[in-house]
Amino acid sequence: MSFIRTVAVLGLAAAATAPAFAQERDVKFTLDFIALGRHAPWYVAVGKGYFKEEKLNVTIVPSKGTADAIKAVESGASEFGFIDVPSLVAGGAAALSVKIVAVNYQKPPYCVFSLNPGANVTAPKDMVGLEFGSSSASFVPRIHMAFMKMHGLDSSTLRVVNIDPPARVPMLIARKVQAIDLFVMSEPSIRRAVKDAEPKCFLLGDHGLDIYSNSIGVREEFLKQNPEAVRGFVRAALRGWKDALANPEEAAKIQGQVLKALDPQIIVEEVKIVRHLAVVPDVEKAGLGAMNRARMKRTVDFINANVEVQGAKRTVDDVMVEGFLPKDPIRP
Repeated sequence: MSFIRTVAVLGLAAAATAPAFAQERDVKFTLDFIALGRHAPWYVAVGKGYFKEEKLNVTIVPSKGTADAIKAVESGASEFGFIDVPSLVAGGAAALSVKIVAVNYQKPPYCVFSLNPGANVTAPKDMVGLEFGSSSASFVPRIHMAFMKMHGLDSSTLRVVNIDPPARVPMLIARKVQAIDLFVMSEPSIRRAVKDAEPKCFLLGDHGLDIYSNSIGVREEFLKQNPEAVRGFVRAALRGWKDALANPEEAAKIQGQVLKALDPQIIVEEVKIVRHLAVVPDVEKAGLGAMNRARMKRTVDFINANVEVQGAKRTVDDVMVEGFLPKDPIRP
């Protein structure tokens, strides 16, 4: 056999026995809102190629809110979503196929913003009789009321004023209401908007509201059919979170390359706030994304007890699925 023929035969044999390269899978990840600085960790995971290393081509999709993210995952429009656990539980039977595999916000971001001088809410008792700009269509005021009950306060005294989110800060600045309901990540923008007072954020998660919030949600069918892809997504995402929380300036630069309209300094400030929500003792021990079954049950029970749930109430087994966090914890 000639040398050329021998090489050719050997080459064909090697090709026949070599494993095929895994093809990259296209998946969508729907945010809980339009893309803001708080979402920088996801863009870090994309920008640094962490998803690519897991053979995943991830498209980040903005939304109009958590309900949209849940619908996107439930319908199959997205395989993954940034899902708020209280909203998922409140959705009841409308979101049965969405499962939580990792928790990002270990503390809930619900905040009472007030002004000093002004209502200056710094303790639960300051919520008694408070005029509170929120939304009557949202269940969030119910959470604030339940929080008051936890502290032995009369929740019926909280006077909820129905104000659309874009109008809440202007209404607070104009002293049309004493306080407003927004997520804590709004603080950098509020501080820039208020010129004649000090904005105060009273974060319920720092005062006894021990429930989970935004997490990685997965469509159940995709999870069952592609468990390794789910593990890869979680692993890559948490690597992005680790890097972003450790270096907000780098995270702002990476996100800013994609979303040029965002203010880099606000991105930095929002990421620092997100770190306060994401890094707790459980996370320092068990790694980013950690889920504690007992705490998840408390979250589910809290929403079932205090919020009107659509249809059948969900249980902890309906909501969370364990076994998809990295075997080697990714600690902050």
